[in-house]
Amino acid sequence: MMSRLIDRLPAPKQVREKKVIVLSRSRVGTFSLYQALGMLGYKAYHMAEVVTSGLTHMNLFEEALRCKYLGAGKPYGKAEFDKWFADYDAIVEIPQFFTEEFIQFYPNARFILTERSLESWTRSMNNTAIGMFTATRSFPLSAIRKVDSFVEAFCSLHNALETVTYHGKTCQDAEGVKASERDTMQLAAIAKAKAPKDRLLVVRLEDGFGWEQICPFLGHPIPETRYPRGNAPQEFKKMGDEILVPRIVRAGLMAVSAVVIPMLSIGAWYYVKVVRRP
Repeated sequence: MMSRLIDRLPAPKQVREKKVIVLSRSRVGTFSLYQALGMLGYKAYHMAEVVTSGLTHMNLFEEALRCKYLGAGKPYGKAEFDKWFADYDAIVEIPQFFTEEFIQFYPNARFILTERSLESWTRSMNNTAIGMFTATRSFPLSAIRKVDSFVEAFCSLHNALETVTYHGKTCQDAEGVKASERDTMQLAAIAKAKAPKDRLLVVRLEDGFGWEQICPFLGHPIPETRYPRGNAPQEFKKMGDEILVPRIVRAGLMAVSAVVIPMLSIGAWYYVKVVRRP
């Protein structure tokens, strides 16, 4: 069995205490909550951090998923999570795949669980994440990943996320969608049953969610600044425009160069040896 990436990384000089753990599924107000925690002074880690932090973070997330769910190696324990999240004191989205581990490893944290109706959650997934899952296993990304290490890591992580989220099916498979919906309900039940009751905030988006709910729970005064309200489809489009599109263009130029430069060289040789032959 291959050694794990997490084991090859140097030990951090210090590990921040985990103050806030968000146990919610993706597409349940998590991006806005990630932004809000940053505004309150936390160093928050979210899927956005995974992607913008580069290859190592994407590879770590994929490795953690594959080790726990797909038998790729020893599942991550507290030492591994401490190494991965050493610089952060608030963790968002990632805990949905490791709910019981985070509750066990960080019992002194404050836990937040946001919920929404199952129908609206599935609709939000259809409007955002499913498009990304489909794109990462389709042309042109399926071709570009072969020549760009970042795109390869990005696609490979999303392939693993799709496999885990939809139980080995695709995001377009009805059976896989039903399994993901069951998981959403089960994970919420586990969070409510196992997180310390006096350190758990449960909020439904339909009932309203903002500073008024999280600030008293976390012990912060309510800011005068408006609570961030993310637009999920625009967030995904922005990620694609700012991160993937430039790499697609670069990979395209590399592919063109791989064809054009040899052709120019052959043409130059032909011109010198044949056309200009005395």
